[in-house]
Amino acid sequence: MRHALVIALSALCLLPARPARAQKQKQKQATTFEYTDLTTCARDAAKAREEAAEEEGSDEPIRCAGPGGEYSVYEYYSAYGIHRSIELKKGERTEFTVQLLPTNKECPVARYGNKVEWQLKEGKPFAVIQRLTCYADKGDGPGKKLGEYLVLKGLQGFEFINGYVPTKAKNANTQVRALLTEFLEGR
Repeated sequence: MRHALVIALSALCLLPARPARAQKQKQKQATTFEYTDLTTCARDAAKAREEAAEEEGSDEPIRCAGPGGEYSVYEYYSAYGIHRSIELKKGERTEFTVQLLPTNKECPVARYGNKVEWQLKEGKPFAVIQRLTCYADKGDGPGKKLGEYLVLKGLQGFEFINGYVPTKAKNANTQVRALLTEFLEGR
């Protein structure tokens, strides 16, 4: 009788673990991705006219909606640099912004790949992956290539996701997705 009671209590202790494991499995399955190709995005002409009034010869910035339209990719230019970020706007106000640069890496002059990869959970963006090449600043434009990376950044509520993988690494695409999984499981 005592053994039956011990077995029954042990089984009850294991029950909560099964739904948690199923929940974690469901969470993994719900992660998908989509791309935004910035070569198909329109330039932000109104903002460019304002900026051009201040500085001659500036290119029109690009604003391109992400999946679901809540976030957008915003790209603007300085004398020879390109600056790219992900923004969340509520009306005219920017509520959240993340720069697509690797943390703790020197990147004086940046050049970005044409596509932004959006990581989605249940159809909503929560992180992005962006290819980035960093160059030295030679004073009049890009200098020596310093490195190329796949930059991983979390969106609002997922700011703890922040990393990068050098593209020279073996299976860099697989590694950056594994890094994303580590961040999600570590939370």
